[in-house]
Amino acid sequence: MKNRPLIKRALVGFLFILFNTGLAVGRGDDHPYAVSKVPASFRDRAGAVVRLAQRAFTVKSEKRAVETVRYAVTIYRKEDRDNGVLTIPHDKFIDVEELDGTLYDAQGEKIRNLEKTDIKDYPQFGAYSLFQDDRTREASMYYDRYPYTVEFTYELSYDGFLQWPTWCSRLSRDPVQISTFTVTLPADSSLRWWSNRDSAAPVLRKVSGDNVYEWSVRDQQRIEKETINNSLEDCSLVVHIAPSEFEIAGRAGSMRSWKNFGKWCYALYQEKNALPAGAIQDVRSLVGPTDGPKEKIRKVYEYMQTRTRYVSVQLGLGGWQPFDASYVHEHGYGDCKALSNYTIALLKEAGITAYPVLVRTGQYQHVMIPEFPSNQFNHVVVCATVPQDTVWLECTDQTMPMGHLGKDVENRFGLLLSPDGGTLIAMPSSTPLENEQVRTANIAISYFGDATGHLRVTWDGDQGDRVRNALVDETPAGRLQWAIQSLVHPNARLNDYKIAGVEEHRSEISMSAEFAIGHFAFGSQSRLFIVPNMMEQRSYVPPEISQRLTPVFFNYPYLDIDSIRYVLPEGVKVEALPAPVDIQSSFGTFSERTVVFGDTAIQFVRRLQVHEYSIPASQYSEYRKFFYDVVRADRGEVVLVKKQS
Repeated sequence: MKNRPLIKRALVGFLFILFNTGLAVGRGDDHPYAVSKVPASFRDRAGAVVRLAQRAFTVKSEKRAVETVRYAVTIYRKEDRDNGVLTIPHDKFIDVEELDGTLYDAQGEKIRNLEKTDIKDYPQFGAYSLFQDDRTREASMYYDRYPYTVEFTYELSYDGFLQWPTWCSRLSRDPVQISTFTVTLPADSSLRWWSNRDSAAPVLRKVSGDNVYEWSVRDQQRIEKETINNSLEDCSLVVHIAPSEFEIAGRAGSMRSWKNFGKWCYALYQEKNALPAGAIQDVRSLVGPTDGPKEKIRKVYEYMQTRTRYVSVQLGLGGWQPFDASYVHEHGYGDCKALSNYTIALLKEAGITAYPVLVRTGQYQHVMIPEFPSNQFNHVVVCATVPQDTVWLECTDQTMPMGHLGKDVENRFGLLLSPDGGTLIAMPSSTPLENEQVRTANIAISYFGDATGHLRVTWDGDQGDRVRNALVDETPAGRLQWAIQSLVHPNARLNDYKIAGVEEHRSEISMSAEFAIGHFAFGSQSRLFIVPNMMEQRSYVPPEISQRLTPVFFNYPYLDIDSIRYVLPEGVKVEALPAPVDIQSSFGTFSERTVVFGDTAIQFVRRLQVHEYSIPASQYSEYRKFFYDVVRADRGEVVLVKKQS
């Protein structure tokens, strides 16, 4: 699907701060770009300071608009010189006009203008792209004396659009002096907008009869990484705007409601679902008369997975409209829209009703704004219906099990497309029990501290995805190295191993391994010391900060369980054990136990569960304390004393 809402178009808006107002030009230290004009507080620890970030978006009609941009940044260090690189995505519907640039020295004196040799234009081909008219224009200017300032101005002309640009008052942690966003509409139009701050109403004025909306933010201080973890949207002013009516490639539509927008999107799928005779025959041979609905879905889904592969299509209207189902069947490839449409057509032939669902992939905040109908999507999945249930299908993954969507699609809103239009729905969320990692080991320790053992690990759900993604394209040598690293201990030697479930269409992946560890226990002539948690000794403690500005995010809820039985050698007895640990928090739990079975064995059990996707910034101290205690517990030792003969 066209990757536009907060990703593609945001490469202009979210990678660079943009603008349209004029700037008076002086000489020497009077020039507004002279470094003497930068507040002293901005220069502290800053590698770059954004001097001016202005963007103006002017709507001409339901299919035409112009965006003008002005951006200036002062660069203080060589390692931050890439701040002087401007990247502008463009395509069939967006032309780059009048790209100019100027390089200034520390006093604001002009060094030179942007030249043709400073500009590159290249296709945005990705690893999975086949057809694409998306391109990137890149302009860069450098100077060998620091500090210096780079200024860019350019204009974009739109010939059709599904969404208007999104503005963020800052796009890096660097200080920003001035950042503005101006939107101009014809006199008979009003702006639909949404902001992440309730107090962020624009200034509205009339200019030559047009309605002009403006947002402005000044003097944004540098932000330390630890306070936000690169989540800039939560500490910036963000404004989304969207048309009420639009037209692209001759197809008019409305975004006044999700239902209306869904009707426009659903129409793009019409007359694209006819299957060739070969596909129809395959489905009829595949599905038996006694198969239940879910068995039919499984057979059709796995059939689609085995005969297709994912490629990206970003070509004209093809950024939103799928290939014909017959094309996918005959050629064996398609993008998320095409593969979903093909799967829906196959399911229909099998007697199963299914619908495309638009989602925005990715993690974290602002994944979708349900109260603001607009094109916020970059991916399509399938929702198949059965009596009293639904079955979700991710059609771009050849090994994903039926019913599983993965961390980048779950726990958000989606727009289900049907003949009645669009319906906003909640996508499934996973639970810790669905995302388990269970490790069980038996380890025999010698009198001299060496060890041999057997390990079995199972991963499920999103944890299984993590392992599958790491291994599915790996060579045998790469898988071996991954298996060795999974043993964690630096002295571990892998004698044999087996991994199952990576290529199979199932949720669980497993590994069994036989291993040896030299000098596993360490000590003196009279004692041996063992760290019983050999699987996962956490060492990272979140930094202590005065104020966290953004939430803490987890990839997904999960449950990790480790159970290790240590067989002790003759001639030793247990002298000391780690104290039991139980930690309760608002977002998770942790426990560790080491139990003695006479002088023959000890059993170590560790359990870590996180049951939230995120925790608010106000609970950062609790989050830090929780993992500080986990790290301390993971270092606990067992002391074995050697019996005197």
